Amino acid sequence: MRKRSILTALLIPCGLVANAALAQEDLYRWAAPTANEQLAADATVVPSGQGALFAPAMSSDRQDEPQVLVFRGDQQVASGKTGERIVVPPGEYVVHVGSGAINQMVRNEVSVTAGRTTMVDPVWGGLRIEVVDENNIAFRGTYEIIRSTDREVLGIGYGRDLLQGEPLNTWLLEPGLYRIVRSGETYRARRDFATVDVRAGSLVRFKLVQNETTGEFRGAGVVSAEEAGEAGADTYWTRRVTLGGAVSFNTTDNVAGATNQSTINGLVFLDTYVTYDDGANFGSALFELEEGVLRVDPEGSDALPTQKTQDRFRTDLLYVRFVNEHWGPYARFGILTNLFASDVLATDDVNVAFNKLDGTRDVVFVPANSEYRTADAFGSLRVREGLGINYRLARNRWATLNWRGGIGFRQNNFNDAFLLDDSAATPELDYFEIDDFNEEGLETTLVGSVRMTRNLLWITDFGVFGDFGDLGDPTIDWRNTLSLRLSRRISIDYTADILRQPQVIDETQLRQNVLLRFSWDLL
Repeated sequence: MRKRSILTALLIPCGLVANAALAQEDLYRWAAPTANEQLAADATVVPSGQGALFAPAMSSDRQDEPQVLVFRGDQQVASGKTGERIVVPPGEYVVHVGSGAINQMVRNEVSVTAGRTTMVDPVWGGLRIEVVDENNIAFRGTYEIIRSTDREVLGIGYGRDLLQGEPLNTWLLEPGLYRIVRSGETYRARRDFATVDVRAGSLVRFKLVQNETTGEFRGAGVVSAEEAGEAGADTYWTRRVTLGGAVSFNTTDNVAGATNQSTINGLVFLDTYVTYDDGANFGSALFELEEGVLRVDPEGSDALPTQKTQDRFRTDLLYVRFVNEHWGPYARFGILTNLFASDVLATDDVNVAFNKLDGTRDVVFVPANSEYRTADAFGSLRVREGLGINYRLARNRWATLNWRGGIGFRQNNFNDAFLLDDSAATPELDYFEIDDFNEEGLETTLVGSVRMTRNLLWITDFGVFGDFGDLGDPTIDWRNTLSLRLSRRISIDYTADILRQPQVIDETQLRQNVLLRFSWDLL
């Protein structure tokens, strides 16, 4: 019995170590099949007298990974994709695999013989960074990645826009520790940064939570393949379902400088997106629901009416059929609306004038701490449809560029909703009924990033919609970010958002921001 106890005591730690090793291996497994399976599936023909190189892909779509460069001496003689044979004459070569500049890539010295394919040992590591908002919905947020050993900047990356059918790019990196910072920040950033350890032969899935408006980091970390939405190496599906909520109850009683009252604040949200991508077919479905309420009960007076703090329902569907790896037709459909009526709380006695589309004007007296209605349920129902062509213009180490163009349809139904447009010429608070309008026209969108130099990156999102009735006066939405890395410690970010929406205002709306970031080691 004692011998069995000793044996058990010895085997249990071994089992724990083995299980931990299997868990680690599963956490960093490739999204692509094994290297040998990829090689067997590749149909590239190797001519007689020639040989080939094969660098395996870690991602399910090799288009998401940077190019492989083949050098003989100082001369580049070939290039290709991971997961495909690269045909070269027999000889000695240096293969560069990785993201960033050539001197930042991982080097492999290989020998190629005629009639054979040389497997390039994957001594690099893969890193996929998905940027999501606080509700776990992927968006095109930006970040910067820096190698910790020498503080060398690898470049600026960005998340994917599901509604553009954008892929999530994979960084191929020299094994080691890397720091992910907010775009424009430096290695010495004390906020908006995270670190990740990239291991040779492993694929790291990293989730970065950002505020979509400010770009501030809200959280970050390594996630499993399952949490990243991958059901397995043989699946084409990515899916996320998030259901959440929060309730807060606050009271103040005999607090200096504060009102005695109780407040209850509640929020519930549901966020779901599903994508399917088998190379030829790409589809995405996104659903968002946010509802929030606030109730205030002051001491010594009646409770205020329950107020709606959030009310938003959104769904967007996109399907693209790729004829080849570059282009294919697309169809899209989207809805944005509110599910409940909208009321405004009057803090003082007020006369509210509702100016209707038929020319009538109703004036209503609203006492303090009462509400008046400005929109019914579905008071702002906006529907979007589109048909056309989606084209991947460029996907290489210098630029990514996606274009989409076709016919678009817009239905804007306001269902007796009113918009505040007060005038000093009248004593009442003036609201005007919003008229419905529909549009049919041409839509086009261009989304891309261009590495102009090693330290200068331009990210742009350019969208145009022109109604058939007035193609000469279209809606233009153009968002730009220009990031210049001056040194390891100093960078400049310039953003310019240009919006021309003649249905709302005649003048072009422009937002610009220039931000200089720097850091210095004092010790």
